[in-house]
Amino acid sequence: MEEHFKIEKPLSYYEQVYISLKQMIFKGIFKPGDIIIESKIAEKFNVSRSPVREAIRSLEMEGLLIVDEKSKIMVYNPTLEDLEEIYICRESLEALAGKLCCEKANSEDLSTIEITLSEAESYLENFEEKYIDTLINLNAKFHDLISEYSGNIRLQKQISGLRSLTNFYRGTYIQKKERYFQILKEHLTIFKLIKERKPDDVYKEMQNHIRNDLEFMKKNFS
Repeated sequence: MEEHFKIEKPLSYYEQVYISLKQMIFKGIFKPGDIIIESKIAEKFNVSRSPVREAIRSLEMEGLLIVDEKSKIMVYNPTLEDLEEIYICRESLEALAGKLCCEKANSEDLSTIEITLSEAESYLENFEEKYIDTLINLNAKFHDLISEYSGNIRLQKQISGLRSLTNFYRGTYIQKKERYFQILKEHLTIFKLIKERKPDDVYKEMQNHIRNDLEFMKKNFS
């Protein structure tokens, strides 16, 4: 039998710098308001300034870095107004995605969502501080799968445009074990309604879920 081999394409310097800087922001190594100096980043990663400049441009487009009129580069420093605006957009977009997912997702799609929820449940049952990043990723994956299975490419692009800032808020403000249990409970409710093919109920429950997230973050906003 003929064997099939796959050669993985190595990541470019730009991709490596982009991923590393993004993780450093999400993990708080670079904090909101910190100044990013292009030459120092290039020196730190032992690369030329060109891939650093490209990575900074991408992160600026995602909203994680801010470049002012004097070309000073800073890590995004959220305001309460920003938080509310982002979550108002998420509420409308993701509620619609949930409704469409409910109408269009096939059995294989539902199985993938269910596996994601089971993984989150397993990590919560054996909760340790080191699992927080994994739980954040599983939380994001649940929302991303619903967006994907909505089958609406333009809607997916709108939601994707908010993804980096949404993940930034998740990593910054959702750190309490009790909140993860509440998130899972709400996800399970949404999934149950999707399986029961109740699109209008999914729409309302997703709205409530996003609103609950916003209220929690507002209480912990500083």
